[in-house]
Amino acid sequence: MSSFSRSILTPLAFWLCGLLGACTGTEGTLVVRHDAGAGAGGSGGSAAAGGPGLAENPYVPAANVRWLVQLDGPVDIQQPAELFFLDADLQDPDDLAALHATGRRYLCYLSAGSLESYRDDAAEFPESAVGNPLADFPREHWLDVRDEAVRELMARRVTALAELGCDGVPPSSLAVHLADTGFALSASDALDYARWLAERLHAAGMSAGLSGPSELTSELWPTFDFGLGIGCLERTGCAEYEPFRAAKKSVLHIELGDETSAPEICNEAKVLGFSPLVSDAAFTGRCIACSDLR
Repeated sequence: MSSFSRSILTPLAFWLCGLLGACTGTEGTLVVRHDAGAGAGGSGGSAAAGGPGLAENPYVPAANVRWLVQLDGPVDIQQPAELFFLDADLQDPDDLAALHATGRRYLCYLSAGSLESYRDDAAEFPESAVGNPLADFPREHWLDVRDEAVRELMARRVTALAELGCDGVPPSSLAVHLADTGFALSASDALDYARWLAERLHAAGMSAGLSGPSELTSELWPTFDFGLGIGCLERTGCAEYEPFRAAKKSVLHIELGDETSAPEICNEAKVLGFSPLVSDAAFTGRCIACSDLR
């Protein structure tokens, strides 16, 4: 596997971008960067892929699941977690198979609103559907999510993730209407694309997770199976995920921190009824589960 590197906007930065509607950076789950050619083939316990309609009983994280996020590199399957959030392209298929063989699950990263130049299919996206670069990530460009070719390629990615055994996907970069994409994308376009993507994930046998902003969350929570809150405590108190909690849908919750800040973060988070996790800023799997703190 070739070397790779990654970058993210801090949660405060990308959520401010979304709130102000004046940022050319990314919005949504996370932005993960790797060098070209860092893919991993094979299958790690495939889910049913393709076909119309909603797959029966896709995996949905439980409200009290013990989980971790590791998007920077191959997963450490020895970590004591029931659920992993990872980049499937960076994983050894044997490790993925081992997770399922031991009754554990994994969610997979998908940048749904942007083109990452290092992905294997990047050259297949039509130039007319590739927009402005993300302000802080010049190798990554916004996509015209209305374009049929873009949707066809994303549908293929969904199928590929299902074949890699992914149990669910919280797609990122869905708030395309808030960014300087180079296209006249409206909130209606963003909502339509998010709903379309959730349908594809369900048809492939996977659950669909949703990560803000609030104007999308308030409209889309019935379509998505669980929430993924990132850095929302200081920003909004995570109020945008209240519809998920009211509907008894689980919310995975990440705040950036370390051993020093984790107790205070977890004290604030525990009243929300989410599944809170304190992670290092590089998302390397060095996580602190709030359930472990007394």
